[in-house]
Amino acid sequence: MRKSKNFLAGNSRTIPAKSIVLFKTAIYFFYAIPLIFVTYLYLIALHAQETFFTPVIREPIITIMFVIAMLNPFFAVLTKVAVNDLESKKHVKLSYVTLWMVAVSQLLIGNLFGSIILLLGLYQQRKEQPALLEKKIDFKYKGAYVRFLGSTLVFFLSIVCLFLLIKIHFPNG
Repeated sequence: MRKSKNFLAGNSRTIPAKSIVLFKTAIYFFYAIPLIFVTYLYLIALHAQETFFTPVIREPIITIMFVIAMLNPFFAVLTKVAVNDLESKKHVKLSYVTLWMVAVSQLLIGNLFGSIILLLGLYQQRKEQPALLEKKIDFKYKGAYVRFLGSTLVFFLSIVCLFLLIKIHFPNG
């Protein structure tokens, strides 16, 4: 059975297609980072003829990079939830705050590609939907505090990883 044009026309989205593509690209990128890093870790261990976690245990820089890589699926989940809320016109301001926190967190841990994708998506979103920014954060609905605390926790862990990376690179500073 063929779908009618009215059915397709009634399925409108809040955020523009360009923003959706950018945000979904970031989500897939965040999911790919741990797989790429684990592959890299496996190749290092294989080359050195050691166990899988030996480089993580012996090298502090690899330990921090491992933590950063394992934070990326949380960035993906936060981004996905925020984009779903933007699409359904729910909790818009909290979604913006969450996406900004994820973008800044990516910048802090050195993931420029992920940060730039998110920032371009936020810019595109603001350019095409400026009225959405005027709403206040509403913590009355179920899950708002959990989402805000989750994004704050991931942001805090990104700051900790940044300071640990600085401490490793400049031990006497």
